[in-house]
Amino acid sequence: MEGTATLVKKKSSGRKKIEIQKIQKKTNLQVTFSKRRRGLLKKAAELSALCGADVAVLVQSPAGKVFAANGRASVNSIIDRYVAGKASSSSSCNDVVNQIDCQQEEEKM
Repeated sequence: MEGTATLVKKKSSGRKKIEIQKIQKKTNLQVTFSKRRRGLLKKAAELSALCGADVAVLVQSPAGKVFAANGRASVNSIIDRYVAGKASSSSSCNDVVNQIDCQQEEEKM
């Protein structure tokens, strides 16, 4: 007697889409921030190692503490190169924050 294979479909909803909103509970917020910051910095380090890219990441926590991470080059040298390159093309952008704002505005156009 030969066996017959029967396919049984799982009745699961798979991954559900969750609404992205600010976490209200401080302890949950801190835990989530720490985990996501670690993941972001790990991805930046991988990008630097795999592609040879100069990477700098600045993250400010909800408590106001600033975290900086870099790949092969220092954060300051990367920011200096960014500012020097943008300053020659746009005189209205003077500091790093304005540089980023101007770049985002240019990308929207």
